[in-house]
Amino acid sequence: MKSAIIEKQYQLSFNEVYQKLRDAIVSSEFLLLHEIDTQSIVSKHNVVIKPLRQLLFFHPKYIKIIVENDALAINEIPIKLVIREIDNSKVSVSCPNPTINLSDYNLDKKMAEELLQNINRIFDTVS
Repeated sequence: MKSAIIEKQYQLSFNEVYQKLRDAIVSSEFLLLHEIDTQSIVSKHNVVIKPLRQLLFFHPKYIKIIVENDALAINEIPIKLVIREIDNSKVSVSCPNPTINLSDYNLDKKMAEELLQNINRIFDTVS
């Protein structure tokens, strides 16, 4: 597994994990920028996969910090949370680790650590 990716697995239904994560993103004051229903998209091309959704989100306060300190870091955002069914009662949730992905930029490490803490809080709402 790539070290820059955080992954957690849950023994719940796909829909339950998806809904809890979606609600947690919004209630954490992040902006849910876009949802991609990958399963639905590929099914239109006769490709059958298990449920898979991607939630793209970010917080405006981090955008301000990034733009003011190293605008090239915009390439690392928004954060993409991938929710993937492994089987009927096991779901994988993964996303990039901001402390690793933002470390190559001229940004305060504390910002990336705070962002990681917020992502972990979102993950923890599922447990």
